[in-house]
Parts: sequence; structure tokens; C-alpha cells
Amino acid sequence: MTRGLSRKETAPERGGLVSRPCSCCHRYPVCLSARRPIRSMSGLRVYSTSVTGSREIKSQQSEVTRILDGKRIQYQLVDISQDNALRDEMRALAGNPKATPPQIVNGDQYCGDYELFVEAVEQNTLQEFLKLA
Repeated sequence: MTRGLSRKETAPERGGLVSRPCSCCHRYPVCLSARRPIRSMSGLRVYSTSVTGSREIKSQQSEVTRILDGKRIQYQLVDISQDNALRDEMRALAGNPKATPPQIVNGDQYCGDYELFVEAVEQNTLQEFLKLA
């Protein structure tokens, strides 16, 4: 799910995150036939989960997305509860077999977890942390 953008802003012709349309229905950014987001490996991704009993994880995910939305930084929200392969992908990128959301990645480069994100915000080095600068 692409966050922080309207549907028009996510279309590639407008410089959004999705680099190509869905191959089956040619729509942006959600495949109409499969009813799922079209994933792009480029750009900023925040791995999160919509299914958790942990208040701490919910709070951390909300804070990360709130800050990114507030700073108008474009990102793609990847829900790892939708597929175990996404959870495994997140853990492989983090280099930690027990990593929990939220985890932040830019392209193929791992940026960090919640604690590192908050530290970057406090030190006013968020652009460098997200590998955007």
C-alpha cells in the first residue's frame, strides 16, 4: 500500500513510486483483478504488520508513518502479515532472523529499525538515514 500520496501522484507518469502498471489490468497502484498493491523494489519501503497484539509495534509503526507523512516523504508500506515471504524478505534485508516491524529499506539498502529512525529524527539526519541525500 502506498502511503502519503494520492492515486494520481503514484502513477509513474507523475513521478510516483510504482515503476510499471499491473500486467493484468494496467492500473496504478493497485491491481484490480487481484486486489493487491503492485510492489516496486525501488524507493523507500516501510515493512509493517496489520496483525499484531503488541501495542509497542503498533505505536512504533504509527509514529514512523506519521513522521514520514508529515515530512511528505514518499514511501511504500509493505504489510508482512499478508505473506510469509514478505516477512522473510524483511528479515533478510535487516540481517536479523528475529527482526520485527517496523523496518525501513530504500531500494536494496537497509536503513534501520524504529530505534535508529527515531535517533535520526532527533539528530535531524533523517534524509541521510533514509539514504535520500
